[in-house]
Amino acid sequence: MSTSFDEQPYIAIISGGVGTRLWPRSRRQSPKQLIQLAAGRSLIQQTFARIAPLTSPQRIFVVTVAAQEDAVRVQLPMLPPENIIAEPEGRNTAMAIGLAITHIAAVDPDAMMISVGSDHFIGDDEAYRRTLQAAMGGASGGKHLVTVGISPTSPDTGYGYIQRGEVVGTHAGTEIFQVLDFKEKPSVEVARKYIRSQEYLWNGNYFIWRIPAALAAYSEFAPDILERMNVLLGAVGRDSYSAVLADTYKHVRAVPIDTAIIEKATNVLTVPGQFPWIDVGTWSGAYKIADAHGGNYRTGSRQNKVLFLDSMGCLVDASDRAIVLIGLEDVIVIDTDDALLVCARDEAQRVGDVVSRLGEEGLEQLL
Repeated sequence: MSTSFDEQPYIAIISGGVGTRLWPRSRRQSPKQLIQLAAGRSLIQQTFARIAPLTSPQRIFVVTVAAQEDAVRVQLPMLPPENIIAEPEGRNTAMAIGLAITHIAAVDPDAMMISVGSDHFIGDDEAYRRTLQAAMGGASGGKHLVTVGISPTSPDTGYGYIQRGEVVGTHAGTEIFQVLDFKEKPSVEVARKYIRSQEYLWNGNYFIWRIPAALAAYSEFAPDILERMNVLLGAVGRDSYSAVLADTYKHVRAVPIDTAIIEKATNVLTVPGQFPWIDVGTWSGAYKIADAHGGNYRTGSRQNKVLFLDSMGCLVDASDRAIVLIGLEDVIVIDTDDALLVCARDEAQRVGDVVSRLGEEGLEQLL
């Protein structure tokens, strides 16, 4: 099967997360996707710039949460106001993506749709777009759900994995594969086996499909969520929309789309992404995209001085003060107006635990 595809897709940027493991810079009202970590733009602004050549602003939607809606509008003023959709509260990705499906279906019930995250670093935008175009080719017939898998560069235990099968088609020279299985985050030993087999890709959580194919998958595997989506569809563009949305979110279950639908479906294809990719979920991830300073790295304000003396492999996110590191290795220092984080770089995953503790200690103002 050789495919061609030149239709303008609808693209949904899913941007409701808080990014607790990037505390104290990432907070409820200024989460990781809205702060500048590199390249002078926020991750969501970089995401928009990356996908914009594929379609028109009128076909780009952002699903966020109410607490972040105003900030998203400020950062993406080129989007039509109605294309920024605010969830009353987070209900995980099955409903967030379902909300995007609902709004797109209200405009074009046979649309080609792409769902992307808002917090990824991509090292080659052209290769990224070619991969999405190949995925659209695989989904264009309306029979398949297509994912983008990331070619792994290390046995990372922080990602889920996609096991690919045989090649089922090509698009402009890019191969499209059958998906055999999805694997949850593995141990290091298992991840090494995956890498050696060359059968596995990191699960990047990109989804490409026609709206009818997506609705059929929800109908089969998450009919309770689809029922809520159908009620909401009838209210899109009407005065009753806000009330129906609020009621929907009171009753819909919170579940990832992967476990609710994608991992259960048998009509899933994948396209390997041959581009540098980082899910900026921790300060270790931010370290990989930060500005280099002689073996050390920094993010945050470029106006304030950071000095590294006899230090190596450190990351500093500076605010309004000069910061000096002496004789340290692989340390992370994050300085904000009301909080200071210092941790070993290989302990960056535990920052999310700190956020849980802050709530328990009654320090809600720091969240």
